[in-house]
Amino acid sequence: MIATAIKLALVACTLAANAFYLLSIIAGLRFFLRREPNEGGNLTAATIMIPLHGADFKAYQNYAGFCRQDYGDYQIVFGVRDPRDSSIPIVQKLIEDFPERDIALVVSDKTIGQNLKVSNLHNMLARVKHERIVIVDSDIRVGRDYLRRVLAPLADERVGLVTCLYRAAEAPDFGAQLEAVGITAEFAPGVLMAWMLEGVKFALGSTMATTRTRLESIGGFQALADYLADDFMLGNLIERSGYEVRLSKVVVETAMQPVGVAGMLRHQLRWARSTRISRPLGYLGLILTYGTALALLTVAVDRASYFSLLLLAATLVIRLVMGWLIGVHWLEDRILKKYFWLLPVRDVLSFLIWCSSWVGKRVEWRGRQFEVARDGKMVEKIAPIVD
Repeated sequence: MIATAIKLALVACTLAANAFYLLSIIAGLRFFLRREPNEGGNLTAATIMIPLHGADFKAYQNYAGFCRQDYGDYQIVFGVRDPRDSSIPIVQKLIEDFPERDIALVVSDKTIGQNLKVSNLHNMLARVKHERIVIVDSDIRVGRDYLRRVLAPLADERVGLVTCLYRAAEAPDFGAQLEAVGITAEFAPGVLMAWMLEGVKFALGSTMATTRTRLESIGGFQALADYLADDFMLGNLIERSGYEVRLSKVVVETAMQPVGVAGMLRHQLRWARSTRISRPLGYLGLILTYGTALALLTVAVDRASYFSLLLLAATLVIRLVMGWLIGVHWLEDRILKKYFWLLPVRDVLSFLIWCSSWVGKRVEWRGRQFEVARDGKMVEKIAPIVD
């Protein structure tokens, strides 16, 4: 009786995952075929804010793309907390190589909360000249039309923030390859489903375009200072204040550095635990997106019956079609195309990370240990001094 109940539950969850895959294809179709607002008209002056913490992988190439924007009047503000930060010489070279570009570097260790990236952004704000601001993670690469396109929706007064999907620019080791495959074949479909079903109520660190007025309306960077998922919270607070969060059709790239499998697992587990603690019900629902792992469990429980093998085959076909259409076809992810064979491996790994994330509350971030509270805020855990 118990075995039958387990088998039926696994079959039901696998079928639900297949429904998720099919709905994700519909969401992708609706999203990528929609028209974007006119990009040409209002080129209002803007500031790009890029917080730094050490030199990123191929950092100069990443940062230089922001200096080559096909846009009128714009400023770039970089920020670091440590005057010995290894990214400072790179920014100084940018200033030399692009004398026509308005580039500022802020060095300040003033802290307003547990999230040092948010403190960095708060310190940078004093040098920002323009009302429109675009906050970007330091490992992001963009095309020449990036600024023009992501700022265009802000002309609509109903739009409070614009954010972007992203793909990997390169994956230099196996850990980075596993993570890169998950970005467009696993993470992006979830974002597109949220967009289709309820609208986007969060932001992605790859791009957060807003205005100083809208930032101040939610309490400024101080409102984000203790949250681990500061990008999520910025979009969420702006959406809750009555504005729309717009998902742009612009797709940026992240320059992934060699992380190793262990580093990739730490990063994924940090994200998983913080999401589970702050949004437990939604995180529990992710079980219905792990079709590959659920189908494999069904095969094991049902002793490789004809039905279970047929279900596994159908699940893999639907899963691979969804991953190819969204990741390779629409998001044009060259890394996913090259390592597409890793997708089932990534699916099983993601399921194992989901399972393990239900144990423990601690996460590691930038060499520091934190516990994440139910509201998403983090508290640093300092090891006791032993004599």
